[in-house]
Amino acid sequence: MATIFCFIGLYAQAQQVKVVKFGELQKLRTSNTDTLYVVNFWATWCGPCIKELPYFEAVNKQYRNQPVRVVLVSMDAVQDLKKVKAFMQKRKLASDVWLLNETDANSWIDSLEPKWSGAIPATMLFNNRRKQYHFVEKELKESELQALVKRFKP
Repeated sequence: MATIFCFIGLYAQAQQVKVVKFGELQKLRTSNTDTLYVVNFWATWCGPCIKELPYFEAVNKQYRNQPVRVVLVSMDAVQDLKKVKAFMQKRKLASDVWLLNETDANSWIDSLEPKWSGAIPATMLFNNRRKQYHFVEKELKESELQALVKRFKP
């Protein structure tokens, strides 16, 4: 019985949305671990973003025992936190989901990726220890995402 509750607890924990400021994202971007970070910027109101989410979930599942971490960064307004939580629960998202609590995108986008216009979906893959970085500002096909992960994974 305790095992069941532990499992349910872990599942519930995976279903949380972490509200973050840009500093948290910047900390992740500059981390010095031998991990491939796959960071996708999306929103609940973005059709192309929603279309590609299952591809990121597949990567998360496929590489869960390897040094590959998928982080889905919602660009929804922080006051829409309940909407984001309901969205991720409905779609059973298991990847880390962050809600970026920043109102002025112009204040942080350039320092994260100077070539980014701010349009979503957008994805960055990086492994700082290996000095690997790739940025894409478009909807990815599943095959494109898989190829990028295979190319950069440790």
